[in-house]
Amino acid sequence: EMSYYSYITGFRGSRKLKIGEFTFTRNKASGMKTYWSCARAGAHKCKARVVTVEDHDVIIKCSQHNHPPY
Repeated sequence: EMSYYSYITGFRGSRKLKIGEFTFTRNKASGMKTYWSCARAGAHKCKARVVTVEDHDVIIKCSQHNHPPY
């Protein structure tokens, strides 16, 4: 089941995707798809990934975060 998601603006004006308590940053865009990785991927080597299609279809590629949300 899809948890609540929204688009938010990061500190430096970047667009971020928030799913539940977790935040994702945009990796790359290709056609209608945008690829997102956990905003804490660098700090925690977190593998959680999401793909969005035209900003509304959200496909969770990897839902397991290896850290608590913050």
